[in-house]
Amino acid sequence: MSANNLVMDSICKAQSGDGTVREQLISENLPFIRRTVRRLTRSFFVDQMDEYSIALSAFDESIDRYRLSSQVPFEHYARVLIKHRLTDWYRRQKNSWQTLSLEETGSEEDVPLSEKLADPGSGQVQTDLEFEESMLQLQAMAAHLGLDFPVLVREFPKHRDTRLLCIRLARCLNEDEALCTRLFQTGRLPGGELASRCQVARKTVDRNRSAVILLVLLLRSDLQIIKSYMERYSKEEEL
Repeated sequence: MSANNLVMDSICKAQSGDGTVREQLISENLPFIRRTVRRLTRSFFVDQMDEYSIALSAFDESIDRYRLSSQVPFEHYARVLIKHRLTDWYRRQKNSWQTLSLEETGSEEDVPLSEKLADPGSGQVQTDLEFEESMLQLQAMAAHLGLDFPVLVREFPKHRDTRLLCIRLARCLNEDEALCTRLFQTGRLPGGELASRCQVARKTVDRNRSAVILLVLLLRSDLQIIKSYMERYSKEEEL
């Protein structure tokens, strides 16, 4: 059994409730967790830091949340979740002094927002978790391809015609499973084939590589509202 299959097997057992396998999985990945914290904090001795405890908890969480059917390697997913949890913690630390309580700011119809969020009958918690999970998968897949998700978003084309072109290229790529598989396996956009199929200059495809990859990731995500928006937006090109 390959190393990757062994990891997947351990994650499956841990998700099924095998505490021994979970502890072993965490123990085997302590060097990885330390490296991740060191890289983010720029500190070497991290074991006594709050960040290390948060990272351990995030890694444990990643075991439960990882999708075995995902195309994202588990290590990439765990690294993104650790970074995500530490970013949240830093943000709370920075803003804690000015944060009002939920009871003071969020009541609606005399029901505190905190109670609404805690209500099992409310869909808000599940919706937020599903959105967060989709975003984590997107960030992890981008990292797997050697790309930084926030940078992809920040550098997305501003011109409408360029956006429409990128959507057309992304949709064409997304519909070809063989080309998508090559992209995810190699991290390289199949620019030549894509240019030929969409009748676009190769240099145009290469120039918009990051935007096209971002859109493909979005098309393959669970973010239905974004995919619906892209569909409506792209229809402008057909008018």
